[in-house]
Amino acid sequence: MNFHPDSVVFVTGAGGTVGRATILQFARDGVSKIAGLDIMPEGIAESEKLLKLEFPNVKFLPIIADLTQISQVQSAIELTVKEFGRLDHAVNNAGIGQILLPTAETSPDEFEKVMNVNLKGVWHCEKYELEQMMKQDPLPTSVPGRASARGTIVNVDSVLGLIAIPNLAIYTMSKHAVLGLTRTDALDYATKGIRINSICPGFIDTPLLTEEKRKGLAPSIAKTPMGRLATPQEVSDGVVFLSSERSSYITGTELKVDGGYCIH
Repeated sequence: MNFHPDSVVFVTGAGGTVGRATILQFARDGVSKIAGLDIMPEGIAESEKLLKLEFPNVKFLPIIADLTQISQVQSAIELTVKEFGRLDHAVNNAGIGQILLPTAETSPDEFEKVMNVNLKGVWHCEKYELEQMMKQDPLPTSVPGRASARGTIVNVDSVLGLIAIPNLAIYTMSKHAVLGLTRTDALDYATKGIRINSICPGFIDTPLLTEEKRKGLAPSIAKTPMGRLATPQEVSDGVVFLSSERSSYITGTELKVDGGYCIH
């Protein structure tokens, strides 16, 4: 087990495929107190249902909130702490895509929508996650001599936080910015016992990926050395690793889960 039995996890975008896989993997690795946030009630309800089927003893707190509204984020963190007493591991997973258009043809509304969720929403979460983590003492580690952490934060970024492809300027900007946030906060909080990392998935195979979209991704799949899309489970494995004691000397890094796409 790589998590203290009293540790508390907070996951945004918990109603989506990666968020759901992350919640389930935390439970498999011994976490028994999980708060899951999403803006879509039906998504979070499905995640709760699947979690309870596999792990009936895990305590799950569903939270419906809009991450672009800072007061709702603050309330979500406060509710988590009121329910579970603390916050040890946060996963800022919620995000949205962009309409495929070059900048000159993209509307200001599209810019605001994407940046509000993908960047401002992550900043809102980190602000209140960090405030809470700074108030609490670290839990003991499972291995004597291993460094303990007051808390961990994993920001679910993208390979487009590292590179660029055509017609996705706003999305790419948002993901590059999250990488900058991750690195800066990792510097600021390293000596305070809080580790902050990013995970950068490549293209992910989800149930929402229509045949038309799959055909559109064919060139990207062809450029991927492993020759396929990532599964949500493969991304969640990386998230949980970066949250666990096994990554106790890792902070400010970006873990690529991209099948080798960024090698080119």
